[in-house]
Amino acid sequence: MKLPLFIASAATALTLGTASVADQVLASDPQSLVNFFFNNGYPAQLTTDAVGDPMVEYRLNGSKEVLFFYDCEDNTDCLAVQFYSGYQLDNSVSLERINEWNSGDRRFIRAYLTDDGAARIEMDVATSADGISERDFNDLLSLWIDRMAEFEEFIGW
Repeated sequence: MKLPLFIASAATALTLGTASVADQVLASDPQSLVNFFFNNGYPAQLTTDAVGDPMVEYRLNGSKEVLFFYDCEDNTDCLAVQFYSGYQLDNSVSLERINEWNSGDRRFIRAYLTDDGAARIEMDVATSADGISERDFNDLLSLWIDRMAEFEEFIGW
């Protein structure tokens, strides 16, 4: 027996909706991100940043990296995260070199210099209230890891 199209579509939507909720990561649920990192082989722990917002510290190739949380209300119910990495170099990188990095095809990652000449890169990810799938977050993590390696080579790290 064939179901009417609208009933079949509704049943499919409910099934997909239920399945996708289980594999979501949400900035509003920092533990979901800690679990994601652990489940993908990156030791991680939940801490807080200087203003009391959640922060995830994770290990990548032996180095400690951080994931900051943004758009939080009273240090909870965050809607976005930011991958971040900083580099203190013996020879500072020129602003022209950083601008060259930013003008390329790396539209999701931005670089900048601090007042003390350190180089930084960041990538924001909005999970919004409903979260994003672990698969999509894994793709973003892979992009971040690739771009970190490119940036490190670019600045002579």
